Amino acid sequence: MALLEQPKFNCLEDEMVYWKDLAQQAIQEKDSVQREYEDYVNDSQQLEKEFEISIEQQERTIKELKSMNNILQNKVDSLQLKFEQTNRENSSLRTDIDIFKDEKEALSKYIRELEQKNDDLERAQRVVAETVGAIEMSLNNALERNAILESEVDEKECLKEKLQRLADETRDLKQELHVREREKCPDNDRLLNGHAVSLNLDSNRLKVQTEPHSPLKPDSNINLKNLDINTITAPLSPASRLLAVNIVGEIIRKVGSLETKLGRCRNCGYNNYKPDNIRTRHSTRGSSPSIQGFTK
Repeated sequence: MALLEQPKFNCLEDEMVYWKDLAQQAIQEKDSVQREYEDYVNDSQQLEKEFEISIEQQERTIKELKSMNNILQNKVDSLQLKFEQTNRENSSLRTDIDIFKDEKEALSKYIRELEQKNDDLERAQRVVAETVGAIEMSLNNALERNAILESEVDEKECLKEKLQRLADETRDLKQELHVREREKCPDNDRLLNGHAVSLNLDSNRLKVQTEPHSPLKPDSNINLKNLDINTITAPLSPASRLLAVNIVGEIIRKVGSLETKLGRCRNCGYNNYKPDNIRTRHSTRGSSPSIQGFTK
């Protein structure tokens, strides 16, 4: 106010009114400021209370946060320890993985080698199986041939027995013939009678192969060793001569029919002997091994 310029008054009353109005304004301003001050004080107190309450709440919150921070820090430390332990375990597991990879590669290589060896063994087994099959087939063929040969040997023995009996009968007939001729013809007549009965038997047809365990061949010959009647030069009467010729012819017919039967039996033997019959014959006779005993 001091800085305000004082107006010039015409009279004292104007000056009094002026200062009175000015005092009245100052009082109003002072009352307004007082009220503002009181409002400010009240607001300040209220704000202070609010701030104190807020501070207390913040302090409690800070304490809680500190407590939580400590708990979380402990958790962080624990997790840090776990993390370090997990890292160590991870490193150990990585080392184990590397070892397992090496072992896997070694095992894969070993498996490939085993598969290759298995393939080689399977090929060798197939070769052995084929070889065994070929050997079995050869053995079966050998057994069949052996059975056929044995059957032929049996037939040969049977025919030899029949031939021996026939030779014995022929020898007996020859002796009987000589006895009768001696009784009927005197010595002088025997000398005078120049008739000679010459019975030339075919030695090739009477020849028998006597080698042991050899088959009878189609061109086999029979030889009557005990029948020595190639030359019979005894003087005979017509009736005796006719009887002797008939006897010898009968003997020759028997030998021929015997050879015919031998050839027929040989042909029938080749057709009738089958593998099943041959194995049965071998099992009963026990003369040769059987293929049934072989196993792969």
